[in-house]
Amino acid sequence: MTRTRFTVLDDTQRHPDLAERIDQILRQVAPTVTEITGLPLPAAVRFRLLTPKAWREEFRQGHLRTLARDIADLDLLPTEIDGARLGLKIATFSPVLLWPLVPARTQKAADAQRETTTSPQALHHCGVLTDEQFLVQVVAHELVHHIQAEAVGDTVWTSHFLPKRGVLASPKSVSTIVEGHATWAERQTLKRLFGTAADFREGPKSWRYHLHNGTPAIPRLGLSRDTHVQGSRLVALAVDEYGTGLLNQVWKDLTLLPTKREIADPATWICRIGRGLASA
Repeated sequence: MTRTRFTVLDDTQRHPDLAERIDQILRQVAPTVTEITGLPLPAAVRFRLLTPKAWREEFRQGHLRTLARDIADLDLLPTEIDGARLGLKIATFSPVLLWPLVPARTQKAADAQRETTTSPQALHHCGVLTDEQFLVQVVAHELVHHIQAEAVGDTVWTSHFLPKRGVLASPKSVSTIVEGHATWAERQTLKRLFGTAADFREGPKSWRYHLHNGTPAIPRLGLSRDTHVQGSRLVALAVDEYGTGLLNQVWKDLTLLPTKREIADPATWICRIGRGLASA
């Protein structure tokens, strides 16, 4: 079995202790996360500490790289490309509003390696640095995203044109499963390691967090809390009913993604994927 190479880079050059803590947490939680999810780790996992300004730029560049990949891979009309570029240009202000609210984000970097970027200042504003469990929670959550990407393989779930990628489910279906699975796994990891699951989302936040979170545009820019809650509930029900084996088929079979109706009515989704298991 290939041993995973964990790398934590401190591009800020000011937080070596935090980088070391994250590295230690990664090595601590990795065996538990893989056992809980039933999915293997990738060969390499990279986290990177950035200044808020650098994090915002990386956030923006990530979307531009996604569009560049879409243009290279897909047969897009000029109007579709122009529309996507305009949408990204309009959304350039979103990282400025979102950065104090996002403790970490996982995406492909410029060198095509998947990495998790975080800003120590954002961790502070989110209240993550006030409790070791909170930091473990965030690291475990993002580690699950690395594991998901390994499970998905060549299938592209991140795109500005999901239907052209063969993902006929809505973007909400994708985000509900991706974030719900990571949230469920993070909660299970905390219970295994600490016997309880304190949630940084319910913990103390800075004045700046509350200021940005109170901006009216915020709900339209990021994922709602409901996405994590509904997704975690879907995943928990599926695992309780059939174990992780069936759930993990979702990463290879896009038809198993829940519809909007099934997100609101989890029993319907559980029944459908269960029928697929019985006929397999």
